[in-house]
Amino acid sequence: MKIKLALLAVPMVAGFWAASAPVLADQPIYPNAPVVGENQNIRNLFRLRCGACHGGNGEGTSNTMPKLAPALKGNPLIINAPAGVIVNIIRKGRIGRQRLYHDSPFANMPGFGAEMVPDADALAHFLKTDLQK
Repeated sequence: MKIKLALLAVPMVAGFWAASAPVLADQPIYPNAPVVGENQNIRNLFRLRCGACHGGNGEGTSNTMPKLAPALKGNPLIINAPAGVIVNIIRKGRIGRQRLYHDSPFANMPGFGAEMVPDADALAHFLKTDLQK
């Protein structure tokens, strides 16, 4: 009896997989994978420390579940704020009333010390320049 039920479940699972295949085909397999090439250390640091919440290319996770963090690419705060403000956010995080984005229950950003992000100035520069391209 259990085998018959299991065999009935196979077509249903295959149908769900077939329906989701086009959506999954558009997504990279490892969006936060390290990038190889010359001068990619900061991009890899971004993908390692920031990419899980903000997306591997800074696109944010507001279109996925769970909604973890806003997009950094095209973000007015990143584009317009001085680099020192961004470094301060990287080091101390943003919680409570300092937060600008309230559309996520997980919107508190943790602070990253020097052991986690050794060069916050270079990361802030990357966020303001290369990530915005």
